[in-house]
Amino acid sequence: MNDRLAALESALDDLRSSVRHLEARLAHLEGRAASAEETAADAGIVAPVSVAAAPAARGWRDPIAVLSLIGRLFIVLGGAYLLRAMTDSGAIPPAAGVALGLAYGLVWLAFADRAGGRAMRPSAVFHGVGAAMVAFPVVLEATTRFNVFPGAASAAALAVLTAGILAVAWRRRIQALAWIAVAAAMPTAVVILAKTGVVVPHAFFLIAFGVATLWMGYSLDWLIVRWPVAAVADIVVVGVTLRALSPQPQEIPAAALAVQVTLLAAYLASIAVRTLVRGRNVIPFEVVQTAAALVVGLGGALSVTRATGSGAAALGVASVVIGAACYGVAFAFIERQQNRGRNVYFYTSLAVVLVLVGVTALLPGPAETGVLAALAVVCSVAWSRIGRLFLLIHAAVYLVAAAIVSGSIGYDIREMVAGAAPPFPLPSPAMLVVLAASALAAWLAAREPMSGGSTWARVPRFAIVLVLVLSAGGTLVGYLAPALGRQPDGSIDPGLLATIRTGVLAIAALVVAWIGRHARFREWDWLVYPLLVGIGLKMAAQDFMSSRPATLFVALALYGAALIAAPRMRRRQA
Repeated sequence: MNDRLAALESALDDLRSSVRHLEARLAHLEGRAASAEETAADAGIVAPVSVAAAPAARGWRDPIAVLSLIGRLFIVLGGAYLLRAMTDSGAIPPAAGVALGLAYGLVWLAFADRAGGRAMRPSAVFHGVGAAMVAFPVVLEATTRFNVFPGAASAAALAVLTAGILAVAWRRRIQALAWIAVAAAMPTAVVILAKTGVVVPHAFFLIAFGVATLWMGYSLDWLIVRWPVAAVADIVVVGVTLRALSPQPQEIPAAALAVQVTLLAAYLASIAVRTLVRGRNVIPFEVVQTAAALVVGLGGALSVTRATGSGAAALGVASVVIGAACYGVAFAFIERQQNRGRNVYFYTSLAVVLVLVGVTALLPGPAETGVLAALAVVCSVAWSRIGRLFLLIHAAVYLVAAAIVSGSIGYDIREMVAGAAPPFPLPSPAMLVVLAASALAAWLAAREPMSGGSTWARVPRFAIVLVLVLSAGGTLVGYLAPALGRQPDGSIDPGLLATIRTGVLAIAALVVAWIGRHARFREWDWLVYPLLVGIGLKMAAQDFMSSRPATLFVALALYGAALIAAPRMRRRQA
């Protein structure tokens, strides 16, 4: 009897436990269903909902919902055309018609924001399309037809409308609204500036638009939308530059400079915030747009200052200061050692361009050559101590720039290859500065720092050696030809000049072959065979055509000696 009671009590306990478990599960399920209903009701999805919102809540896959949204869009456009008809007929003044049209478009933008807040994305997108199709044509016609907005006011109106759409897109995280702004605002701005000739205000608007889409990409990962806006902004800034440089200028230099500097500064400041403050690596868009902004903005500004003579000092000082700051930022990234190698090369590349533009804008020819040559030597010294590849690349860039600015490259090629028409000028002091700087840079570049054994280092080294050999050869010919072959009329004897050139080139081939034997100077022997081939072509074109037998004998002897000795020395590399 006791066993039966114990078994019955045990069964009752199990039953009681099962009931409690079922009650807990039922309560849990009822709570989830209630919360789901409350969430759906808050979003406006379940009944009761309005007739207009119900189709939109079903999503993009429901054809009935999509057709309903399209029908509503046509009704919106019908209201806009009613306002247009009333304005055309004179029932309401143009200014009032424009104001009503803009208000009507903003109402539908507010509806788009409300629909986005209720998670009705298709409805929000169609409301945004309606707002754009109403408001942007109103601004266009108010500027080009009714003359309600002057050019600057139309740019301000476009900015307000675009900012509104972008704000809703950002707030509700609806990328389609951002694309609606791009598709509506950019063509409207281009048409207005083309029809009115008022370009500068719309250029500022497009730059601001581009920066806004850039930050939307940073914050929301909307990566594509920033590309077309940046491209159109760059093109419009090019147009401003061309208008300022035309024979009959259509833009004042100050306005053109303001647009160019704004483009460059706006994008560089945004990129700096992301890379420096947020500590991110540069991305392809930043590299491409920075290059475009440098060409369009900085290059355009330099062109305008040179053509007009105004603003050159300010541009030069700003470029040098920002370039020096970029060098500092790059070294800061090096010190942090945070896997930010791309940032180092991005900022150093930006720095070298800014410094080159700044020095060019600030200094006259000889002083410019001296500063660029000094920078080449400084970078070579830094390379020999630190071993960062960008320092060696910058040394080569500054040296080549100094050779171009001084006229050294053109002079050297002319003296080594071209004819001998009078007058026959001697090398200038600036060319001698380039020769000395190239010799010192070549010696320093040949040093191998502990961290500088990169194969890529051979390319800038070769560029430095090429400048050195070209400068040395041109200088020798420039001094020897007048001393040995000047004729009474001031010209140089063609046969003797051809022999002097052949002799200098042959000696150059022997020297570079001898120096290239050593491991530190491997890049020198890259020039041996090009020099030997070049001498042969030159002799066929000049020496055999203009030299006398006596001078041709000397030239052939020197060339033959170079052909025998240079390859042998090149083979015996230490």
